[in-house]
Amino acid sequence: MPFSRFSLSLIVCFVLFLSVLGSLPPTIVQSAAPIQAVLPTPIATPTPRPADAPVRVGLQVGHWKSSELPDELERLRGSTGAVANGLREVDLNLAIAKRVEKLLIARGLLVDLLPATVPPGYDADVFVAIHADGSTSRVARGYKVATPWRTSAASAALADALALAYSKATGLPRDGAITFNMRGYYAFNFRRHEHAVAMTTPAVILEMGFLTNAADRKILYDRADSVAKGITNGIVAYLNTRDPSDGAALLPPNFPVYRVIADNTAVRSAPRDNASILLRINSDHRLFPFQRRNGWLEIVVRGEWRVVGWVREDQLLATDDPFPTPPPTSG
Repeated sequence: MPFSRFSLSLIVCFVLFLSVLGSLPPTIVQSAAPIQAVLPTPIATPTPRPADAPVRVGLQVGHWKSSELPDELERLRGSTGAVANGLREVDLNLAIAKRVEKLLIARGLLVDLLPATVPPGYDADVFVAIHADGSTSRVARGYKVATPWRTSAASAALADALALAYSKATGLPRDGAITFNMRGYYAFNFRRHEHAVAMTTPAVILEMGFLTNAADRKILYDRADSVAKGITNGIVAYLNTRDPSDGAALLPPNFPVYRVIADNTAVRSAPRDNASILLRINSDHRLFPFQRRNGWLEIVVRGEWRVVGWVREDQLLATDDPFPTPPPTSG
């Protein structure tokens, strides 16, 4: 799709900005564990920290101190999350987050244990919102990891590292049914909310398992140390493999709205041709992508907001339709 003059001007400014920043020396962070704790260059964060500062990790405790949420999030005040067998999600979230905090501090990282209220424009090297799931079905089980709607390469890498480490540590199955509310989680939505993470903060939300499922609940409570270890290992794995000098990886993509070239195109559950078909769509549907992977785009379909799947990029055409702001979510 041809660029507008305005887009070209932005690109030129961005390249000039990079050339200036390229002359800055890299900054190294010392830690007690052998991880690559190198801070990003100033372009990577809107408020660069001192060169000798440790890597900063934000752990948000889902529903903790929700009564103190600001007016813009008034609808969420008082929520303590899922409840099962007299157990509250918020208490579990806090217990696990404190374990993770201790493990990360032992590795020399700076950890912020955050309540439901995120500081405006919260800027960190990692942000993980810790939650547990609930369902009216006692059969539903497994963990989920989700990134924001428009997923930066850094957020995608963090999600992949966390999912792999968490699965290995806990043995829990992965529930791939990422909900609309998870993608639109308020702490990600810096376009709508003041109390949200900065645009360049790699961010994910983790649903550790279903509080309403007996098997999941047993793991979450009886093997809390394993749960915390899985989260910690995922964060550290991401920090070990990221490229701290790659400021572009922290920037969310700015996709256009797409439509399919041919009617009856399949939206698939994974970025491969043999993945199961979630939905078939026509050229009058509009698709809102939020990440690219190996020639595929992960999209949501207008009017089918709860269907999140993958379409091959060569099956799509860009449109001039505006990209909508996701509606407010329940948490």
